[in-house]
Amino acid sequence: MPNGMKELLLNTIRGGAATVALFLAYLTIPMIGLVGGALAPFPAIYYALKAGRWAGIAVIAFSVAVFAGVGGISNAALYLLQCGVVSVALPEFIRRGTGTARSIGSTVAIQVVLVAICVAIFAMSRGINLNAYLVKGIQASIGQTIQLYEKSGLKGEELKAFQSAMAGAGELISRIYPSLIIVVLATIAGINTLLVKRFEVKLPDAKLAGDFKSFRNPEPLVWILIAAGFTMLINSPPVQQVALNILIVLSSLYFLQGLAVITHYFDRFAVSGFLRTLFYLFLLVTQFLVVVVAIIGIFDLWGDFRAPREQQNL
Repeated sequence: MPNGMKELLLNTIRGGAATVALFLAYLTIPMIGLVGGALAPFPAIYYALKAGRWAGIAVIAFSVAVFAGVGGISNAALYLLQCGVVSVALPEFIRRGTGTARSIGSTVAIQVVLVAICVAIFAMSRGINLNAYLVKGIQASIGQTIQLYEKSGLKGEELKAFQSAMAGAGELISRIYPSLIIVVLATIAGINTLLVKRFEVKLPDAKLAGDFKSFRNPEPLVWILIAAGFTMLINSPPVQQVALNILIVLSSLYFLQGLAVITHYFDRFAVSGFLRTLFYLFLLVTQFLVVVVAIIGIFDLWGDFRAPREQQNL
């Protein structure tokens, strides 16, 4: 066997095995498996940037074949939509030197369009109302969660409070699931881009320009955010739902900009790793802090918090 084919075969087996293990963890292990789902695209991305695009495609093909054989077409399709698109598109944009933010944005845009097309085809082939079908699935998942807590021994007022909270959560998710899908896909692409940055020395085709702490959204984007906020005042549930989803997506982008500002100051004042970790842990569990970071990102447009400050002689 020629050395080139042998190397391709080895890369395919290594990358495919890692991908299958990560995605199976996502499918089978509650909560913890979410990490595997986010990391599952990376083996294909890694080999695409290390050994060429065909190596990455071979890893994806290997993984699809395994999932189709073990879990059926549904698991293979889920892998392709959630991980396959980002595994192909992201390294292509990175290889072309598109830039970190644009690579992620372009990848997510392609992925959202393909997911929308596939879901629309599924709905038309089954003759179903897509929104009603998805809302029903969300409510069913909420119901299953409530039943699990009932079986675990939760009773009385605590059970009623939990049922009320879950019902409210189910209603909210039913309204904002489009924006949640976009945010999740963007998070997966972002995590894998950070991993590419981490292994950049080993990846000859990795061309990531810029640094996260310099991330800034395009200025006109804030006017769309403001317009969506005012649109929420219109007394029309469908219009309010569209505006709410736009608000969530754009707020997530300004949260990233606020996080970039904070990272800039962490570096500027040489904040210790312990304090940074503590801040990120609080960020995970404190909703108010998330809102504060997003507000910092919005006001960075006018305050330009990262601009060098000239010292004045007193």
